[in-house]
Amino acid sequence: MRSSEAELSIGELAETFGLAPHVLRHWESVGVLEPSRRSGGQRRYTPDHRLRVALVLRAQAAGFSLAQIRELIDAPDCEAQRGRVAEHLARLDERMEQLRTAREMVAHVMACEADHLLECPKMRAILEEGVAAPGSAEPGGRVPLALGAPGRTG
Repeated sequence: MRSSEAELSIGELAETFGLAPHVLRHWESVGVLEPSRRSGGQRRYTPDHRLRVALVLRAQAAGFSLAQIRELIDAPDCEAQRGRVAEHLARLDERMEQLRTAREMVAHVMACEADHLLECPKMRAILEEGVAAPGSAEPGGRVPLALGAPGRTG
């Protein structure tokens, strides 16, 4: 089999993943994908490029930005790659904690017997704490909302 027979056009590669070709062109522009060669002005991709596209899609699903994916792919060695992944893992852990806290708040509101959010003593206490303590907000202006068990009396 000739190597050109194993190569894919941009449309063929994109179709493999249900993507539009312009997505792969964008990825090229930001440095996460590069065709192996051009033939007659057309991009050509090898079967290994399928793995690169799969990596980009999985990394995006894991919350990596295209810039972070480029840094990961371009890392000079395994240690540098692991360092970048470790940083991302720490950000994911932080986000998971924020989501856990948000879920607790929403679950509390759903189960609380107060007639209104602002009538719940626990919710009021948390909100007052955030208002009374300038600088207590998390980065991005989020005020921590840790709530215990729901109830009218708090």
